[in-house]
Amino acid sequence: MIHHVKFLRGLFDTKSHFSTLKESEATKGLAWRLIVSALLVGVLTFLSQWFIREDLIQTFVAEGAGMIGYDEASMLVTVVTALSGVFAIGMAILAVLLLALVFWIFYKDVGFKRLFIIFSYFLPIYIVTLLLDLPYYITFGLEHQYSVTSFGYLAHLAFDESFLSFFFGQFNLLIIGCFIVQIFALKVNTAKSTRYIVLTTTLIYLVVMTLIALYTYFSMMQGVQ
Repeated sequence: MIHHVKFLRGLFDTKSHFSTLKESEATKGLAWRLIVSALLVGVLTFLSQWFIREDLIQTFVAEGAGMIGYDEASMLVTVVTALSGVFAIGMAILAVLLLALVFWIFYKDVGFKRLFIIFSYFLPIYIVTLLLDLPYYITFGLEHQYSVTSFGYLAHLAFDESFLSFFFGQFNLLIIGCFIVQIFALKVNTAKSTRYIVLTTTLIYLVVMTLIALYTYFSMMQGVQ
């Protein structure tokens, strides 16, 4: 049996779509979808950075205290913006790979290959979140600090710029969408109970979100100092 990778069907008819993955001996359509999705992530990341380019230039000039001019800052920001797009392409694929490796520890009956396929469906969800945020980068520039699909601004109002604001700010369309898709996909591809699937998925998500929040918080604290 061949499992045909179709991102839209996997997102909207998850249980039925992934039911063929368990018995499949081969897959079709994964490679080009993965590459195109990663490229789109890179392009949208580049555009997001490009639309806040002027704000970044002014920030560099102001912080340079006369040591760096507008032209030098412009060149630096352009290079960083281009590199951010390239970096995002690699990170998109690496994130899928790392997720598959981590969950393979708990779902060896599913297998690394099938887990990699399941997590590749996260990329179109990420693309949607980037597309939804793009108009806000165009309109507000650097003032757009949190995804419009997240609880970031509410968390900021509730906890100011604390660890909790960075933690709860991560609850967005990406996290919720990935969680739902993963639960249904694993449910039809493993012998593990639903409770086990929900528990392990929730714990791993919370650990990852905590690490990201800690990194962001301490990075901000160092910047303040």
